[in-house]
Amino acid sequence: KVIILFHLFFLIPFFVHGAGGPERLFQDARSCYQVLKKSSAERKYRHNWLNCIKKYEKVVKKFPKSQRADDALFMVGKLYYRLYAYSSKRSDLNYAIDSYRKLTKRYPRSRFADDAQLNIAIIYKKKQDYSRACLEFRKVIDRYPRGDKKAQAAEYLKEFGEYRKPKPKKGSTESKDLVVVNGIRYWSNPDYTRVVIDMDNKTAYQDHILKPDPDIAKPPRLYLDIKNARLSRDMKETISINDGLLNRARVGQNRWDCVRVVLDIKTIKSYKVFPLINPFRIVIDVHGERKNKKIPRLKDPTASLARQLGLGIAKIVIDPGHGGRDPGAIGPTGLWEKRVVLKIAKKLEKRLKNDLGCEVVLTRRGDRFIPLEERTAIANTERADLFISIHANAHRKRSVCGIETYYLNLTTDESAIELAARENATSTRNISDLQMILNDLMLNSKINESSKLAEYVQLAICEKVGKTYSKVNNLGVKQAPFYVLIGAEMPSILIETSFISNAREEKRLKQEKYLNLIAEGILRGIKKYIGEIRQVS
Repeated sequence: KVIILFHLFFLIPFFVHGAGGPERLFQDARSCYQVLKKSSAERKYRHNWLNCIKKYEKVVKKFPKSQRADDALFMVGKLYYRLYAYSSKRSDLNYAIDSYRKLTKRYPRSRFADDAQLNIAIIYKKKQDYSRACLEFRKVIDRYPRGDKKAQAAEYLKEFGEYRKPKPKKGSTESKDLVVVNGIRYWSNPDYTRVVIDMDNKTAYQDHILKPDPDIAKPPRLYLDIKNARLSRDMKETISINDGLLNRARVGQNRWDCVRVVLDIKTIKSYKVFPLINPFRIVIDVHGERKNKKIPRLKDPTASLARQLGLGIAKIVIDPGHGGRDPGAIGPTGLWEKRVVLKIAKKLEKRLKNDLGCEVVLTRRGDRFIPLEERTAIANTERADLFISIHANAHRKRSVCGIETYYLNLTTDESAIELAARENATSTRNISDLQMILNDLMLNSKINESSKLAEYVQLAICEKVGKTYSKVNNLGVKQAPFYVLIGAEMPSILIETSFISNAREEKRLKQEKYLNLIAEGILRGIKKYIGEIRQVS
């Protein structure tokens, strides 16, 4: 009996956690780290660090709800931070920040949450981004007032002097944190430019247009005043564009608490300014007149130009969702959305070229992270005739399954809002703010064309897949405010090819035959749409 009890005592962890349970995986990762700590020879080689990191990441990936998930995520951040001392790669500091940030968001009640937040601030201090470090140290105090890191954060804040409290306005007793404007990006062709202003927090802004002044030979200028903001020390003050539409972008500290961004324009037809959230950035779309383009006499003013002229589809931009550090949704057995949708995109590209003879552009051809606003900008600067964004869906209820296709519009549907929040990497609250902005951004003709394209593609995918596979759930065509579709100048849709969170559909998404059928269905839907355009014209 004693022997039996002895064996049962040591077998309890096995029955509780299983052979590959969270505790077993965590201890395996810890053993790896202990070897690394004790051996200076082992620490010299990057692959040894990454091996331990992967072991801790495996705990988080396989058992995200276990008691070891937050411990493991903290160790991932710690290892990347310590690896930096050997590698001197700033990317390792960024990976450390990402890991600590995930911990604070996913496990806000973790005993490591305040430690992670403090480490984020320390890393920004190490990167000499003192304004951001100050902001992150304040979060330790504000979010974890009862934590044991509060006093340490307060000590660090004493070092920051002018960064701790910005100069107050005249006549005001208030002091506010200044948002840091830390970058300007742009994409352009001779008649369209998208400019994105990056900053580290949300703030107010105002846009203005100045008409040309013939007396002083000044071109028209579009400028934004960004309130409660300061320039990053690394910002270039002048960015040359020279695309035929814009000469350059200039940025400067207009007042101690206001950053001004000026776009020097050669010619302008219209422009739109809108914010995107998480991270906060301001997007400016500038449109000019297309040169050497004759405007034909329209047969029907309510129909789109493509319908009236029967124009063919010469160029299609395909957007495989997610990529790089953004894996998208992950299936029950670890299938990554970013890999699946890239496969579908390449299969679709081949079919479009062979069947339609049109030019095809992919927003990414490898495992690369691309911001959502850049994907739309690629479609616009390429002057695409269609924009197809491909994704795999996910839901908290693993039983939910099916195929659905979206186009850009406002919505009150809760499931559509939740999906848009996930695809936009933001919150449902921010989606409701976004919908207010969208009223001024969307053109009815684009919505009508996108809606028709979505209908044909949705039906064709379901019919094609349904002939080979059973239980294909047609969830229909829906509308939602997706960042990736905002500002697109052509009919644009977002296809949720299947639910990767559903065990049956995840299994199908691993099969080349299933992916081929999805690509063939999208092709068939596009061909039907083109045929309908020609018929109406």
